[in-house]
Amino acid sequence: MATMVVVVFGILGIALAVLASAKQNRRNLIQAQAGLIAEQEMERITAMRCATPAPGRPCENIEALDRDRHEVWWSANGTPRYLAPVAGEPVRMKYDVAVDVDPPMEGEEAGTPSLARDVLPGLRLANVVNVRVTVSWQDPDKVLRAVALQTRMTP
Repeated sequence: MATMVVVVFGILGIALAVLASAKQNRRNLIQAQAGLIAEQEMERITAMRCATPAPGRPCENIEALDRDRHEVWWSANGTPRYLAPVAGEPVRMKYDVAVDVDPPMEGEEAGTPSLARDVLPGLRLANVVNVRVTVSWQDPDKVLRAVALQTRMTP
């Protein structure tokens, strides 16, 4: 009888370890997908290059992306899509993509380190914008998570 109890507890322990491992693997896959979505979005933005039409403001084309939001749907065995899945399609994870562009067009936001700092004594950064891409999602256990990438651009 004692042997059976030990065997049952051993099997239960192994089952719990397998379940925990599967959950962690799924979380890692979801985070990797979110990171890839953020990288692709950042590459798309940097490929636009920072254009300043005369007499426009610096990086006006990038400034237009400020507060841009869209959704990306992705399954483990498919490719990212910008349309929600319809009935009969594989289940896809929904990722929310948000773009934030800071100065010089927004108030006192200057990022860290500050965009208004001296690069060399007497030499200031000019016409620099801070671009941040945030990809967020909700885990199956209802926890909200996010990945963020940031870069700076200048004409």
